[in-house]
Amino acid sequence: MELFKEIIGIRDRKNRPYGKITSKGKYDEMLDKAKKIANELAREGGVIGITLCGGLSRGYADELSEIDLNVYLENEVYNDWITGIGPIPQNDALWKGDYIDVEFISFENEIKENWDLIKKWDASYNVILFDSEKKIKALFYEKDVFTSQEKYQCISENFNKCMYIGNLVILQWINRGDPLAANQLISSAISGLIGLVFLANNEYPPYEKWALNYSYSLKWLPKGWKIRISEIILTKQISVEEVERRRELFIKLYKDCWEKIVGKESRDLEFIDIITLQELQFIVDNSPVSIENFAHSFDIKDLSYEPIYKFSNIITRDGKRFISFNREKFIEEQKANFPDILEWSKPLLNKLKLK
Repeated sequence: MELFKEIIGIRDRKNRPYGKITSKGKYDEMLDKAKKIANELAREGGVIGITLCGGLSRGYADELSEIDLNVYLENEVYNDWITGIGPIPQNDALWKGDYIDVEFISFENEIKENWDLIKKWDASYNVILFDSEKKIKALFYEKDVFTSQEKYQCISENFNKCMYIGNLVILQWINRGDPLAANQLISSAISGLIGLVFLANNEYPPYEKWALNYSYSLKWLPKGWKIRISEIILTKQISVEEVERRRELFIKLYKDCWEKIVGKESRDLEFIDIITLQELQFIVDNSPVSIENFAHSFDIKDLSYEPIYKFSNIITRDGKRFISFNREKFIEEQKANFPDILEWSKPLLNKLKLK
């Protein structure tokens, strides 16, 4: 599915989101110290590679920053260093006058580990300071993949934050007479908007601490992004009227973000409706399509859900099962405005393109 197309090589992009920090900079000074520490550690036996991470790797440092380093070690050396035999302490420490945060990593274990999205985001900015055999470069290349499943999960989660928490649940609390709870939930749902903006740019979602700040530098943003987010965050009073003001602004901004991800034609469709439309369109375009081919891109159980169930027939040819689209039935029902279809499924059916 194009919407969930795998993305490779985010780390290698020239223009990445970055933090906008207004406090006094100490970047050059701290970077120089980080390189000196790395050079010292690189002389130790069993060190495979060293990377700069944290804020320094993303181009800034201030009075609140520390020197973050990852040290990749041969497994035996790793087992020694974590027992306190290593030349430098692990985790947060004050080292020779500088605040540092060093992590020891078994390179052997790291190859096997499945990185989550936050780790991929962080690693996509890491600067390699030492890599004698290019193993760290190869590791980062292998892990730098925003998979189809991860994109699906991210879009689903952020859509639900926006349209379930930021819309439906808000209305429920208005009806239950608790505008305080409603206002709090609008604030919590803003993270869904921020997540959608990063997805619209095909970027890894950042750690929550940095998400809004980094969003300012994205290549694509809804018009007036920062001002509109500010208006939603602001809670002037605890009242139903204030909830309705914030909710209206929230939904408008959500629609702009959603349109960028799914296209103008699908702007008003729910997430699950977009999936169903893609599945139906795949069946229409490839009918009759084998169940195996369908299952390669979609969840096979969706064949038993409406409206796919109503307009698809399962046929058998040479002992193999195929999905055949019932074009005649679809056209007949479409002319009558789909009388046997649930009301909320009709918008997606009207967007289906027949051959």
